[in-house]
Amino acid sequence: MASSTRCITVKFDKYPIEAVRYAAYAASGSAYVLITAAPGGAVVRFEPKPGGSASAAERLFKTELEDELLRSRVAAGNRELREFLLLKALNYRPPAPQQDDSGLTPQQEKELNDLISQIESEIKAESAGAASDPLGITSTWEDKYERKDSRKKA
Repeated sequence: MASSTRCITVKFDKYPIEAVRYAAYAASGSAYVLITAAPGGAVVRFEPKPGGSASAAERLFKTELEDELLRSRVAAGNRELREFLLLKALNYRPPAPQQDDSGLTPQQEKELNDLISQIESEIKAESAGAASDPLGITSTWEDKYERKDSRKKA
């Protein structure tokens, strides 16, 4: 073991193995990291890479180990929520297309459209044949009273 190599013993009763592994990966940028089994835990050894420092890697490892412990607690705390969201995403069904809310069957709808077209044709026929309006019901106010005003003015 070189003199710049450093070792840390981590107990699994405080830190899960996944947290140790993730923290070691985070520290592997400036040092080679080797994890070996020990009774009740693991020994993590840091050997500096060229231009790196084993002590800096050790400090980073300790910081990341605490961070990973917090991350694993948060992940465990909302595991059910993540599973629920994943289940909803996998079982997504788009909403059914909106149906016509008239409550009519297709046959009733056809009958209604036929009645409407029949009434429209009757209205057209009456308005075409009703050129004479003896009571002046269909005339506008302007038509009715402008004629009287023009007669008075003349």
